[in-house]
Amino acid sequence: MDFLQNQILMYTSKKYENIYMHLNSEFDLPYYRLFIMCAAIGARNSHSIEIKEKGREFRSNYFDSDERNLAYSLILNDEINGKDLDRFNDKAFYAEARKLLESYAEGGMEILVKKVFKEKWDGIQLDKSHLNYPIDILTYVVATLKEVPF
Repeated sequence: MDFLQNQILMYTSKKYENIYMHLNSEFDLPYYRLFIMCAAIGARNSHSIEIKEKGREFRSNYFDSDERNLAYSLILNDEINGKDLDRFNDKAFYAEARKLLESYAEGGMEILVKKVFKEKWDGIQLDKSHLNYPIDILTYVVATLKEVPF
């Protein structure tokens, strides 16, 4: 049932590859951690976008147990693909679950680009002179946690 513990290839999108690379190299934020955070943001906002072109890859076994639990929660709470615990034993479901996480991560990154990075993103790369991206992201996450859901 813990299929993410295996070496399933996960992909970020080519569109946002420079964001992943910049935050990784400048702030030591690994791809897989940014990916799972973006997936949580996308799921929280019911915003998923199918990846048009695959970018960098990483393996699901990079996730620690808390990150895997978060990923499983995102999958289980999805109205279309989740809600059925028995599917987690079906190997055919693993590809569906991976695509779901990737689409939530893409949606979450789009939210970050529009609401957090705004004018610091030129459509290709982030403004390299700005040094507070991690703080900006955390500020957004904390602010959205306090929002009333209705």
